[in-house]
Amino acid sequence: MISYLLDFALVVALVVTAFRCTRMQRELRTLRSSESALSASLAQADASITRAAEVVVGLKHEGVETLRRLEFRIAEADDATDRLERLIVEADALPRRAEAGRVHRVLPPAGEWTDRRLHASLAG
Repeated sequence: MISYLLDFALVVALVVTAFRCTRMQRELRTLRSSESALSASLAQADASITRAAEVVVGLKHEGVETLRRLEFRIAEADDATDRLERLIVEADALPRRAEAGRVHRVLPPAGEWTDRRLHASLAG
């Protein structure tokens, strides 16, 4: 009688073990499919990060180039401001010179003067 009880207990343990093994096998399949999905997601994330890094490098380059152009334009504007201030001072001095009887004509810079002469010769 005891051997039947032991046999029954062993059969129950075997059935429980088989049931648990089947569940564990399903979980392992799920984990493997999740692992491959995770691997694919990580590969996509890596590609996205690489593209973003390339965009950032491109933006940095464009930003530096824009900064250089702005610095050049600011320098040109400073030069134009200096020329305008000088011309204003000369223009303010003209009435005083006229009163003194020595009016001097203010000529534009040489480049402008030759351009005007060239346009006049081509037009006429």
